[in-house]
Amino acid sequence: MSELLTLLKREWWEWRRVTVWTVGVFSFLLLLTLVPMNRLSQKIESELVDKMLLNEMDLEELSQEKKDEITFSMSLTNENYNVDDFLNMGKLLSKEKQIIEEKLAESPMTIIKPYSYGILAGFSMIQLFVMFIGLFYFSDSLYKERSNDSTLYFRSLPVSDHWILFSKLKAGAVGIIGLTISMLSIYLVYSQLAIRIVSGEIWEVLSGTLSQINMIDLFFDLIVYQVIALIWMSPLILFLMLISATVRNRPLIAGIGLPILFSITLQVIFGENAFVSEIVNIFVAIPTMINDQNLINSMETVPGDGVDLFASFFGDLFSLRTLGSLVLSGLFYLATLKLYRKNIPTN
Repeated sequence: MSELLTLLKREWWEWRRVTVWTVGVFSFLLLLTLVPMNRLSQKIESELVDKMLLNEMDLEELSQEKKDEITFSMSLTNENYNVDDFLNMGKLLSKEKQIIEEKLAESPMTIIKPYSYGILAGFSMIQLFVMFIGLFYFSDSLYKERSNDSTLYFRSLPVSDHWILFSKLKAGAVGIIGLTISMLSIYLVYSQLAIRIVSGEIWEVLSGTLSQINMIDLFFDLIVYQVIALIWMSPLILFLMLISATVRNRPLIAGIGLPILFSITLQVIFGENAFVSEIVNIFVAIPTMINDQNLINSMETVPGDGVDLFASFFGDLFSLRTLGSLVLSGLFYLATLKLYRKNIPTN
């Protein structure tokens, strides 16, 4: 076990900069978007406050200078408004704001559903981005060591080849899950800050409603979902490692580009075929899984024990697709181990 921990530390040392920079840049960009949100929110609040103050004033109490200022402001909109219309508009906006607050308080699902869809959309984008990084990691995992001949050094150590391959698989899996969860945590905090900045006085209503979402259960469900997605993607991961142990150059192009080109060729020549359909089904099954377990679509009222966004994913974990993915991954692993021991040279 100590050998595995040492190998995992080696993987962390090689990829820690990518991980830290990814989380750092992601956090910085999200925080940066809060600046224009804050400015826009302050501008809207300022306009509403001005109109609400004017509501409390009689037209006779306004100075001629203030009337001219209002008239000039309205003339910029190319609308034929007078000062009385402007005051009535302010009263209408104030009443609409009160109605919105009352409706939000009476119907929590009008808040929870859009927020939940935003969380799912953000999580999906984060997952795609992290999986994209994972493609680079697995396609480069063995090729990089072969290209600089460091694989000869590691194979000379009293460490099994299985431990070396397993350390790369485990480091990649833990890295993908850990990076996804870290970025998701940052995104959740960002969503709370964004709502608070934009909503202003409505924040108290929103925060009380959103607190009914079971966040701990949400995190656990997303971790299980991420594990299942990795298992279903494991044939592709092991295939990339097989390519990384075999090709003489450009492992990512050989592992991704050539199969795509081959599939397009088969589709054009033969039309619908089982090979292309099965490849497509592997990628479609993952978003379909999260859609099938989504509870928020049919939910109309808030349950007494809180809102769960997903049902259990354990039915997908113990499924024929999971078994088939593991069997196919095992075959790719044996082929990778055999070619890794041959130590095929690179250019």
